[in-house]
Amino acid sequence: MKLDQFLKARFKITLLISAISTFILSAFSGSIYYFYKEQILYEISDELKGIAFEVSKTVENPVVDFSIVKNINIPDDTYLCVYNYDTKMVFYKNKLCNISRFFNGFNIIKHDVLFGGSVKKGDTLYYVYVGKDLSRILASLEKLKLILIYTTFVISTAILVFSFLISKRILSPIKEAFDKQERFTQNVSHDLRTPLTVISTNLYLIKQKKFKNIEKNIENISKTVDYMKSLVNDLLFISHIGEKEKKKVNINDIIKKQLSILSPKIEEKSLGVLVKEEDKLEIEATETDMEKLFFNLLENAIKYNYKNGEIIVNIKKKTVSIKNTGKSIDKENIDKIFERFYREDRSRTSEGYGLGLAIVKEIADHYRLRIKVKSEGVHNEFVIKF
Repeated sequence: MKLDQFLKARFKITLLISAISTFILSAFSGSIYYFYKEQILYEISDELKGIAFEVSKTVENPVVDFSIVKNINIPDDTYLCVYNYDTKMVFYKNKLCNISRFFNGFNIIKHDVLFGGSVKKGDTLYYVYVGKDLSRILASLEKLKLILIYTTFVISTAILVFSFLISKRILSPIKEAFDKQERFTQNVSHDLRTPLTVISTNLYLIKQKKFKNIEKNIENISKTVDYMKSLVNDLLFISHIGEKEKKKVNINDIIKKQLSILSPKIEEKSLGVLVKEEDKLEIEATETDMEKLFFNLLENAIKYNYKNGEIIVNIKKKTVSIKNTGKSIDKENIDKIFERFYREDRSRTSEGYGLGLAIVKEIADHYRLRIKVKSEGVHNEFVIKF
């Protein structure tokens, strides 16, 4: 993946996350402001109604006069006015009311909210108005609005920065997969180009010899075709891991079976093989997958072993260890040996084509097995934990 494409993808993810989070934060802040405002107005309306109801009950009592209203306790920012039918104010408390016409219910005049109602005392109709100055409440609401706006802005900015940083981690597996795919394509091209060149060269020689004494050329072509078939089969195997029927598989038997299959190669290098079976190990898996996993590990232990070296297989409870003599693996390359087509031999002249351990890793990942590689002195060890 090119750098500019990677950055573009990061910017897109950052903007998407930031836009969604800002929308959610704005909606959340707006909801807080709206419900807080509604709650305050609801409390004010209840308060004004309560005072108006108390005044009305007091005023309509025929045995008392308006002086009794003075004893009704109301907050400092709340005021009370009583008018008679001729719009003449007969009583007020805390503040004069500016009523141009009578009304019932709620009404807003400038920064004041008033609740009005009528009450009859004897034969006279009176109008009771309870009002409240909203200036302080509106200032508090404005302050709350600014706090919510600033908070949303700060959090959105923090999310923007965090999103850009986290987008790198989000895209890292994709970038890594893209890079691996690019290396995979290059390596496949390299590994297929060589056998195709061999086939092409031998076909050319066959034509030059006019199909005489071509046995060696045909043998070379046959070996090369077998090599390409093995390469393609392994690539196909990777794509079908875990697809076949699973059953309980005995790992002890599989390891011994693979050692038996590989016995010609073991004898060719005069290797000593020791199998320690401390426990019986079984796993629910596809048998061919487990056979391939241990075949590749054992073949790897043979391939990179010294002549007259040794292989030690230790089977414990939920653990298999395969240890072999051979050239130690460089520490910086331990994580790379499971990559497709990776070989420590940079000249790529070593035996094989670099898919064995990659298949091992694919199988292990599918069955959630853990593989640990140790390289100490003349021994390399692969530990598989089930």
